[in-house]
Amino acid sequence: MYVLKERNKKADPFGVHRVLDGRPTLPQSAERLDNSLPIYSNEILIEVDHLNIDAASFVQMEKQTSGNSKKIGKIILDNSLNRGKQQNRVTGSGGMLVGRVKQIGSKYQGPLKLKVGDRVATLVSLTLTPLALDEIRSVDLKTHQVAASGYAVLFETGIAAKMPEDLPEKAAMALFDVAGAPALVFATARKAQSLLVIGAGGKAGALSCVAGRQKIGPKGKLFAIEPHPQAAKDLKKLGVCDEIWSVD
Repeated sequence: MYVLKERNKKADPFGVHRVLDGRPTLPQSAERLDNSLPIYSNEILIEVDHLNIDAASFVQMEKQTSGNSKKIGKIILDNSLNRGKQQNRVTGSGGMLVGRVKQIGSKYQGPLKLKVGDRVATLVSLTLTPLALDEIRSVDLKTHQVAASGYAVLFETGIAAKMPEDLPEKAAMALFDVAGAPALVFATARKAQSLLVIGAGGKAGALSCVAGRQKIGPKGKLFAIEPHPQAAKDLKKLGVCDEIWSVD
């Protein structure tokens, strides 16, 4: 249970005030973050429900633990305790989270138009998000999604999106996790252009292929490289690539 107070102080909008390294740096490159409460008057408090761990980080933890979900959960809990955030020490990557808005600082003037109770997905990395976890309820080895209890702090410059009502939650989490990649492809690709997507079999890669095909149209050429044979087969089923090369 959280006591909904706030510090009577506006903090740095980029979160520098939460860095505990003893040197000026941004939260993402920091070794440790201050994940303590109460929030500052321009921060947002989120009650955490799920984490979506990025693929590189999750695969590394799988290898480290021989696929033991409980041990993976312990690594995530330990990161929260020791670093104040979820950042893989080997890959340097994190993921994103889904939760419910618990508190909005009285002086918050950021880009989000949220209200207490809104269910949101954060669109900033866990590597820069102050995070305190009480419990890991389950770890899904297939989706890389982690059911957890705790809280997270969103800085004034942080962004998040309301969870859609017309998509299953697991699918929405997976989409939000990699939303930037297909959006960038769609924004930069041109009609009838030739595109090459490297690492096309993952979530970001497959969505980028779909976005690329939509933008370049039937006259464009879309080529994909995917080192894992099964992922290459799954990608072929989408029917958007002209050629798929299963090479490393």
